Amino acid sequence: MFPVSCGIIGVDNSFHLIEVSRKLSEQLKIVSDIYGPSFLRKPDSIIITHGHLGHIDGLGLFGKEVMDVKEIPLISSKKVINFLTKRELVKSFICHELSPNHEVEPTNGCGFYIEFLKVPHRDEETDTHAVIIRGPKKALLFLPDHDSWSETLNEIGAKNIRDFLKKIRVNIALIDGTFWDKNELKNRKIEKIPHPTISESLELLGKRRFGDPEIYFIHLNHTNPANEESSDQRKKINSMGWGVASQGSTFSL
Repeated sequence: MFPVSCGIIGVDNSFHLIEVSRKLSEQLKIVSDIYGPSFLRKPDSIIITHGHLGHIDGLGLFGKEVMDVKEIPLISSKKVINFLTKRELVKSFICHELSPNHEVEPTNGCGFYIEFLKVPHRDEETDTHAVIIRGPKKALLFLPDHDSWSETLNEIGAKNIRDFLKKIRVNIALIDGTFWDKNELKNRKIEKIPHPTISESLELLGKRRFGDPEIYFIHLNHTNPANEESSDQRKKINSMGWGVASQGSTFSL
């Protein structure tokens, strides 16, 4: 399993990437396998949700030692850009600050807009945002990391997960599924790595109802039994009407 990342193809065939992991080359290969060899290239823009290692450790691959590309638009929050600048990870990019609840078209003519939604998540040195992608027909939420549903719901004044998704007007939600439950890690205290577990999310959601958005769990840790398609945990998710995204999953907006 690769670290989390999300590619977006614009109506003009531009290519945009949310998060840049150390598995960048393999993830670009996935995109080119689906959409053709012309997409085995540098992205037209990059979006970063926060400064934790798995989400930014591939940025250096755009530098002189590897791809040697310059002036790629990089969109993130002010705190994240400052964090990356201090670590000299933005030499290949033109940085653009995006504040929460403002829509921006990453490049002219790409045909979709992105919006940042602030979420609480171990913000030691940067802040953290989910990304809403609004296409011509549908909108998708990309929420790989947050600390807890109670804090995230409180951030926008939502009563529950359904109310949250309704308020932000999305049809598809890719949400944090890092751990299955709080007993998953044997040698570390899971409280020190806060994420809402899939078990907790399922309990809050219950079964999918008519008119609900599609919900898929992403960002699964390697210890999470829901990684296995034949597992009881995966069967439970599917039986309730929800899903687990896989590498190469595609959604049309």
